[in-house]
Amino acid sequence: MLNLKIPKRLALLATLFCSLFQFSHAQKLELVGEVEDAFLKTPIDSVNYYILNEDKSQVLDTAHVLRFVDTSGELIKIMYVSKVEAERRSYWIHAEREGYGSVWKTIEIKDPKATQIDLPFIQMKRTFERKLNEAVVTATKIKMYYKGDTLVYNADAFKLPDGSMLDALIKQMPGVTMTENGEIFVNGRKVDELLLASRSFMNGNKKVLMENLPYFTVKDIKVYEKQSDRSKALGYDVDPRSYVMDVNLKNKYTQGYIANIEAAGGTQERWMGRGFLLGFTDRWRYSVMANSNNVNESRHIGERGHWTPMLNPTSLVTTHSVATDLDYQSKDKNVKNNVNASYTSTDTEQEVRQRREQFLEGSRPISQSSLHSDAENWNVKAVNDFSYSKGFYFTSFTDFNYGRRNAWSNGFLEESDRGKPTVNQRTHGLSGGYNWGLTQRFGGSFNLNKEKQESISYMLLFMHFDEQLWNADRFELKRLATPATTLQHNTADISNRSNYYFCSLSYQSKDLGKGIHFNVHNQLTYSLIHNRDFLYHPDSLMSPSQLDMLTAITDPNNSYVSNVNNVFNLLKVGLRQVAHYKLSPSLPINIAYDRWTLGAEIFYQHRSLDYMRGAIDTVVRDNRVPIAPYASFRQVFKNGKHDIQMNVKYNKEVFNLLDKIAIRDDRNPLVVKLNNPELKEKTSTHFDMSYKNKNGKHMQNWSLSASLDYHHRDIVQSVNYNQATGVYTYRPVNVNGSYFATARFDISRSFDKNNHWTWQMNTQGNYHHSIDHAMLAGETASHRNVVNTTIVRSDTYIQYNKDQLNVRLTGDVSWRNTEGKMRDFSTLKAWDYKYGFNARYTLPVIRTTIAADGMMYSRRGYGSSDFNSDDFVVNASISQSLLKGRLIAKIEAFDLFHELSSVQYNVDAQGRTETWSRSLPHYVMFHLAYYFNKKPGR
Repeated sequence: MLNLKIPKRLALLATLFCSLFQFSHAQKLELVGEVEDAFLKTPIDSVNYYILNEDKSQVLDTAHVLRFVDTSGELIKIMYVSKVEAERRSYWIHAEREGYGSVWKTIEIKDPKATQIDLPFIQMKRTFERKLNEAVVTATKIKMYYKGDTLVYNADAFKLPDGSMLDALIKQMPGVTMTENGEIFVNGRKVDELLLASRSFMNGNKKVLMENLPYFTVKDIKVYEKQSDRSKALGYDVDPRSYVMDVNLKNKYTQGYIANIEAAGGTQERWMGRGFLLGFTDRWRYSVMANSNNVNESRHIGERGHWTPMLNPTSLVTTHSVATDLDYQSKDKNVKNNVNASYTSTDTEQEVRQRREQFLEGSRPISQSSLHSDAENWNVKAVNDFSYSKGFYFTSFTDFNYGRRNAWSNGFLEESDRGKPTVNQRTHGLSGGYNWGLTQRFGGSFNLNKEKQESISYMLLFMHFDEQLWNADRFELKRLATPATTLQHNTADISNRSNYYFCSLSYQSKDLGKGIHFNVHNQLTYSLIHNRDFLYHPDSLMSPSQLDMLTAITDPNNSYVSNVNNVFNLLKVGLRQVAHYKLSPSLPINIAYDRWTLGAEIFYQHRSLDYMRGAIDTVVRDNRVPIAPYASFRQVFKNGKHDIQMNVKYNKEVFNLLDKIAIRDDRNPLVVKLNNPELKEKTSTHFDMSYKNKNGKHMQNWSLSASLDYHHRDIVQSVNYNQATGVYTYRPVNVNGSYFATARFDISRSFDKNNHWTWQMNTQGNYHHSIDHAMLAGETASHRNVVNTTIVRSDTYIQYNKDQLNVRLTGDVSWRNTEGKMRDFSTLKAWDYKYGFNARYTLPVIRTTIAADGMMYSRRGYGSSDFNSDDFVVNASISQSLLKGRLIAKIEAFDLFHELSSVQYNVDAQGRTETWSRSLPHYVMFHLAYYFNKKPGR
């Protein structure tokens, strides 16, 4: 913004000067407008003044501001200057400012030869609320638009209940989907990082920011491809750009601090408490969060959550955690340092029932098991990340973590073959241990020739990991075919230590012309890995510290010591061509992207294993030089509205050296593991392609994608089943020709000019050609099992969102078809489908929010009748905003009809598995949350 103190009589001269300046840029047309208060007839400052295309889908320019004041400092004129393409067409002008109703005006360019057009005054009226049958009249705001290469979501355009957090806002944004584990996708593309004001937060932990930042503090959310700090320091791209979602706060929250605290208690002994503090100064950002709960739940009633039986929490978890984050950034943003520390303690109680059907010709063994376990874990972690990026780039990263665990379990297993019981087994287990790790990394880059984009990059890294574990198990086995009972106790003392030393050097140049870059990268890694696992057979269940006379009860055939030395060198050589596109011919912004890449990764691997186990004392060495070529192509055209990408890569993955030693592990009475000295490395090819269309009209975005992973040679576990004893013997073998193919279509759009009605659909199909080996005891050769599984899934919703009302109808269907090539294989078909609603409404004036969601979940075609069910899950909540939105009281009721359970289904070439897990019980909970913020004193 330009501030000029001039007499009133010179204002006209300044306007004339602007006109002369515009004449020198005749290839563009400049629009000059003014905004005034409709009542006072005085100029209005700080107006967001946009020029949009005819269908309001894309922002073409944001106005530059010239501000004129007289000698006394009084504001006398404000000019909003925008540039558009000089052609006959229509545009929309949109002006908005806090405290005023937004204004839309259409303009038509009739004379493209003109260099400047003076627009009529825009008059803005101050907003006020007026009751109309208990409805509030408010202005319509743009929810999303493109600004250059950035997709911008205007947070003020989304109406959410008081007390909502950032995750609720993100779930409402058109074209955005969020998975159950917090991963974010925008128009089908995964977001690499969630930023706060263009800076990382809590070491990249998305959930902390999404679940603790109040939505009312957010100004807008931008989605774009972010240039790395190293690329900024060198002045050009040396790293692939990351796809980020950048959360920007309103100005009044960027100084001082904001905080919120919440406490809740409910039935079924459910409780939670949490606190969050986020503060800013000119250079520093600090945050502290604490959480203690036993609800293991982050989904919200009345929003598009993942209330499916399959995704329901599969355990009862009590969590205590605290974390702090301190971030520094210099005025010029060239010096950055982030310190992050956290403590987390969890107590996880789990109850699981499983049914496993094995695919074998001439036999159909079925095992049914149950497991009840409890595990206590705690972990501390500290991270420091420093970078300097002025003229050259330097970074230092330190990561330290320490953790302990203790657990117990009780289990029961019964097996049958074609309805005839064979064995059953009861198990009891105890375990414990600790681990700690340290990572230290230094790296940097500098220019050799900036004009030719020649640079050198380097990295030094050291990692240490130490793990000390123990476990004790009691096996009570009953063989029913030949009645016999055996009792066995196992105690294992395990030690794992590893050190990694890593260095890399890379060179990049653009000296080949036509935007072609050449890069070469070499990295060298040396690692030392020590593993020790001693197995003992005491007379009862006990830990290693309780054992006496260790040598008398040691199991030498199942105890081992191994030392591995690895030398790994990776040479990457590649070419890439950089191309550019513009979102509009009138915009001066060139957006860079890689049109094509071509290269290869050349590995040199030397591995040495010194292994001792019982009578085995041997050294195995292996040397390999695998080559992994890759290529990609991308074309962007039509001003960025169409984007086509293709990638292909060939991979080689080495086998575990231990598999080359002929050993037998039978510590579990019903499971025997063998190795295979004839094993060969895995080889595969990955191919994917995608097309994205940014139509713009009605906020429409759609994308198509497909991928194929073909395994020329894979490693699978061959299984041998002994019908008489119920023992399974596993051995790794190579198979050829398995593959996994997938195709996906995503679309989102609105239906009306005010974008109150929106629709989104995501459809995906998977085809898995799975290959395994199996044989029965007494057979001389294993059978090649081939199972083809087709999965088609489609989920869609239609939503109405206006002011404080949000209603969403949802439908989801998934079909699974499994066909086997074995003689006696029966085709398996399973359906999962759901349908229901999410609704939320805030009553005007009193600010009471009512929310509910109801969903019917149905399953058909499962092997166990217990899994074929209909579950109608209903949740409801009511919340009240008090003290001008600072205090929120809420009552939530989960699973009102006690229907929710957790079921998972999996099919591969060896068999199918159906798993039921105990889920969080239904409960009612009362919440009380308080929000406050403070600006620094002036």
